[in-house]
Amino acid sequence: MANQKKPYRWRAYLDDFQMDATGQYVYTGKRYKFDGDARSRVVYLTKIVFFCFLVAVSTILPECLPSTAISRTPLTLIPWALQLISALVLSWSVARLSLHAAELRAYVWRATVRTLPGKSLAAAILSAATLICHVAYLLVRRIPFDGLTAARTVSPAVALASALLLFFTARAGKWREIA
Repeated sequence: MANQKKPYRWRAYLDDFQMDATGQYVYTGKRYKFDGDARSRVVYLTKIVFFCFLVAVSTILPECLPSTAISRTPLTLIPWALQLISALVLSWSVARLSLHAAELRAYVWRATVRTLPGKSLAAAILSAATLICHVAYLLVRRIPFDGLTAARTVSPAVALASALLLFFTARAGKWREIA
């Protein structure tokens, strides 16, 4: 009965913590380490953080600019709101990865490294949707293309490119299980 595989539980990772003789909990589960030297790990993490920063800034920046006609429409606000949520989820995942960068526990690895390509691809898709909605609205309403409108239109393109670069960088990282 004890050797049977337990069904999936929300906090199943807590089974990997065991109490030692002093009463402290010690993690006894799987651990993952970046497959490479320390310099390549720092370069990998720097790229990940930089591209995530670009996604977050290019998502938030247009709404910090003075209001224009394009910023008040549901056609442009709904994709932007979804892009913002995606950028926040992506930033949280990258922050967790950076915090535990040297050696990741299995539950952190599953929540960060394994899901990072999917989260960055979702951010890229939502950035593309925001860009398409902005351009469509500009063409349909024949809004003049001034500096603020250009910033609001170029910003999702920067987020799209950064999210795609983050996707390819995250997929290129190799992690191995250690004892």
